[in-house]
Amino acid sequence: MTRFVMAIPLLLVIVLLAGAASAASAQSSGCDNGVAVANPSNNPGLVADCEALLSARDTLAGTGTLDWSASTPIANWDGVSVGGTPQRVIGLFPSEKGLTGTIPPELGNLAKLTFLDLGINKLTGSIPRELGNLANLWELDLGTNKLTGSIPPELGNLANLRELRLGYNDLTGTIPPELGNLANLQELELKFNDLTGTIPPELGNLANLETLDLDYMDLTGSIPSSLGNLTNLETLGLHDNKLTGSIPPELGNLANLEKLSLSRNKLTGSIPPELGNLANLRYLYLSDNKLSGSIPSELGNLANLAILYLDDNQLTGCIPAGLRDVADIDLGQLGLDFCEGEEPAPADDPLLDRFDTNNSGEIEKDEVLQA
Repeated sequence: MTRFVMAIPLLLVIVLLAGAASAASAQSSGCDNGVAVANPSNNPGLVADCEALLSARDTLAGTGTLDWSASTPIANWDGVSVGGTPQRVIGLFPSEKGLTGTIPPELGNLAKLTFLDLGINKLTGSIPRELGNLANLWELDLGTNKLTGSIPPELGNLANLRELRLGYNDLTGTIPPELGNLANLQELELKFNDLTGTIPPELGNLANLETLDLDYMDLTGSIPSSLGNLTNLETLGLHDNKLTGSIPPELGNLANLEKLSLSRNKLTGSIPPELGNLANLRYLYLSDNKLSGSIPSELGNLANLAILYLDDNQLTGCIPAGLRDVADIDLGQLGLDFCEGEEPAPADDPLLDRFDTNNSGEIEKDEVLQA
């Protein structure tokens, strides 16, 4: 009996030690195990980033694979970039990885993230509003996936954002006017979605914008005259929408513009002579609208113009002689003479027509997706 009583404390000690060992083992399987994050006690921020990514891994991967594991240093994880002092996750680049899951809201906890590129995967679901918490983000690329739902207004909180690419998805709803708050934005690409509604005039506040690509959607209403404030703009793509009204003469203020694509809309009125001020313009697509009146002689001043499409409108008068030297032009299909009494330009090369049967200068969505 005495021997049995003496054995009880010993058993308790063994049980307690075993429990402590088990707890320590469980704890060491996380990001504070000294492997995923070296010296974890000195860098709790990177430990938190590591835990956020491990929590998001399976949701993001779906049937795909991400090699993120607590048994591997986080700096060696595929598509993860670590930097700064103290170190944090600053870049996430699992693009073209065959990911089929959804975008986890936990990614919004990566407080020092600068680049987030999930493009060219097969992600579904909506864009989490938590991504609006990434105050240090410079680039957000979610393009070429199967995302649905609306664009969260919270993305308008990303004050440091330079590039926003959401194109080639199935997004619906309207363009949030809050995107006009992104004062540092240089590229906004939303094309090939199912967005509706009007173009927010607030986009005219994006003074640093160089590319505005809203092609191939269902946008309606008029082109905001405020877009004429985007003096750094090089590309303005509004091709293949349902836009109405006239072309704002304010677009003639876009001194750096190289490409203006307004084809396949329902635009009316005349071509503004102010477009002749666009000295750097190389590509001008105005075909397949309801434009009327004569072709402004000022367009003949566009010395750098390489492509001009005006077909499928209701234009009258004569063709300005200054347009004779444009390399790719559809003037022969207008049935108009040059203003100096010369013959109409020859019809388009049939070899080119194989690639652009709509004379729009743009590639169709099916061709892009099959490429």
